[in-house]
Amino acid sequence: MVLWRNLLNLLLYFFNYRGTGTYEIKGEILSSLLGKVNTISKLVTVTPFRSPYKPEIGHVIIGRVISVNKKSWDLDIFAQRYGTLNLTAINLPRGEQRIRNEDDQMQMRLYFKENDLLSGEIQQLNINGTIHIQTRNLKYGKLKNGILIKVNHMLVKKTKHQFIDLINDIKAILGLNGIIWVYFSTVKVADEYFNDDKTQIDSLNKEEKPDFYSSILIVLFRNIIKSLDEYGIFIIRENIMKYYNIYMEHFYKDLKKDDKDNFKKISFINKEQEEIIIALLKEELDKEKAKKEKMRKEKEKEKNKEKENNKFKNKKTQDNFEIDDKELEAD
Repeated sequence: MVLWRNLLNLLLYFFNYRGTGTYEIKGEILSSLLGKVNTISKLVTVTPFRSPYKPEIGHVIIGRVISVNKKSWDLDIFAQRYGTLNLTAINLPRGEQRIRNEDDQMQMRLYFKENDLLSGEIQQLNINGTIHIQTRNLKYGKLKNGILIKVNHMLVKKTKHQFIDLINDIKAILGLNGIIWVYFSTVKVADEYFNDDKTQIDSLNKEEKPDFYSSILIVLFRNIIKSLDEYGIFIIRENIMKYYNIYMEHFYKDLKKDDKDNFKKISFINKEQEEIIIALLKEELDKEKAKKEKMRKEKEKEKNKEKENNKFKNKKTQDNFEIDDKELEAD
C-alpha cells in the first residue's frame, strides 16, 4: 500500500517505466493515489482502493430509470455516465417476439417509468462513451420485493453467478457497479436466454409478497452486506453465508422460528457483535488463504520435481544415444 505523494523511486530502481497512478517531479516518482502498487514486467502502477465504477461488456448491473425518451430509457448506473436501455433491448410483456412499433413507443412508461429499479447487463460500449444495456434475459428486468444496498464496487467480485440464493426464498443480485439488491422470490430463474416457455413467463409475472420472517431476513442480510463493505471484505456468497452462520451460531443458536419477538431482534447487529463476528470471519478467511497457499506451493513443488525427473530422463536418453554413436564409430 502507498499513500498519496509517497516516493516510488526505490521501486523504480527495479522497474523502469511508470504507469497510471504515478507522476514525476524533479526526477522523483510519486504516487498520485492512495492505493496498491502493482508491477507488470518493468511497469509500475498504483490502483486506488476507491474509484468510480468503470463499465465493461458483460457486467451485471443495477440501475435506476432517470428519464423516458422516444425509443429508450436513461439509467443511472452509478458510473460517470448514464446508461441507455433501448426499446429493442427489452423483453416485451408475455414474451412476445416481434418488431417494436409506434404503439410500443407510446406505452413505454407501462414497461418502465421514472425511478423504477432495473437489473440488466452491459451490452455495448461505444467510442463516444455511450453505455448500452440489455434486459433480454428473463432474469433481468424490474426489481421488486427487496431492499437496495450501495457498497464499494471494488469489493464485488465478478463470478460465474451474480444472481445468488441465500436461505429459503431470500435471494440477492450482486451488481458489479456496487449496487446490491436483496429480495424475496419463490421463482428460480434459469441462466438461459429467452425462450418460448409461457409457464416460466407467467411465474415471473405473478405478484408475490414477503412474509414476516422473510422481511426480517432481508433486513438482516442488508446489514451483513453493509458490515462486509465497512470492513473491506469481498462481497461474495461464501463470505455472506459465513458471516450469517457465525452470527446465528454465536448469538441465536437456540432461536426458534415460532418465537416472533426474539426473531425480530436478529435483524439488528450491534457494534460489539459485529466486531466479534468480523474477527472470527477474518480468522476463518486467513486459514483458508493459508491452506490454499500451502496447496499451491505443494503443486508447484510437484511440478518442479516432475521437471527435474524429465530433465534427468532426457539427459539419460541423450547419454545412451551418445554411447550408441561411439560404438557404431568403433565398429
